[in-house]
Amino acid sequence: MLIYDKVVPLNRHTHRRLRLRSSSHNARFAAGLNSVPLTTVEFLQAACEYAIVFAKLESGDFLPAIMVGLRNEENLYVGEDARWKRGYVPAFLRQYPFILTEDRANNTMTVCIDMGYDGLSEEEGEPLFQENGEDTESLARAMGFMSNYHEEFRRTAAFTAKLKELDLLEQRVIRFGGEGEPQRELGGVYVVSEERLFKLGDALIPELLRTGALGLIYTHLTSMQNLDRLSALAQEAQSKAAPATS
Repeated sequence: MLIYDKVVPLNRHTHRRLRLRSSSHNARFAAGLNSVPLTTVEFLQAACEYAIVFAKLESGDFLPAIMVGLRNEENLYVGEDARWKRGYVPAFLRQYPFILTEDRANNTMTVCIDMGYDGLSEEEGEPLFQENGEDTESLARAMGFMSNYHEEFRRTAAFTAKLKELDLLEQRVIRFGGEGEPQRELGGVYVVSEERLFKLGDALIPELLRTGALGLIYTHLTSMQNLDRLSALAQEAQSKAAPATS
C-alpha cells in the first residue's frame, strides 16, 4: 500500500466525529518513497520536472511512476519541513489519507481512510461528516477526486497493457554519479525501447497515434532527461548532509 499504514473503511457512524487538520497536511507520509505512481493524464505536467518510468508489479503488469529518489526510502522532494519542495504533486499523494478500494468479485467500491495519518483528530480541523451523519462538502470533494482518479487509473492500466502486449518495455539499469564520484546504480526500472517501437508494423503506429498512446510514449521518453535534475538534487542533499570541515 506504499504510503498507507492503518487503512479502514470510512464509516459515518464510527467516524462521525473525525476531522482533518488541513494545517497538518504535509508530505511526511511520502518521505520514504523513491518513486510515486502516476496516471497517464498526469504525464504532461509531471514530465516538466520528473523522469517517468515504469515499474513491474508482482502480477507481471506495469505501472507508470515518477522518480523522486535514487536510493530506497529516499524522497528528494520532501523537505525538512515535511513539505513537497517543488514541482507537480501526483494525484496518488493528493488523495491521501483517503483511498478508494475495489471489490471486483462483488463489483463494489469502498472509501477507506488511513487512521495512521497524524492530521486526523476529533477535536480540530474540518469535519468529515455533518451532525446528521451526511457527508460534508470537503468529504464529497475528496470522494469525487478519488472517483476520477480511479477512472484514470483504469485508463492507465489499458495503456500499460498495450505496451506489454507489444513488448515495448525493456529493463534498464540507471547509473548516476558525477566526474570523480562513485557510480551508483538503480535497477528494476523499465522504459520504452525506441528500437522496438521503430520495428512495429505500419498498421500499429496509426493505432497508437489515434489512441494517444504514441504521444504518451514520447512524453515518457522526453522526461528521461530529468534524471540529470534528480542526480543534481541528490548531490545537493549529500553536500548538505556532509559534516563541515574546519
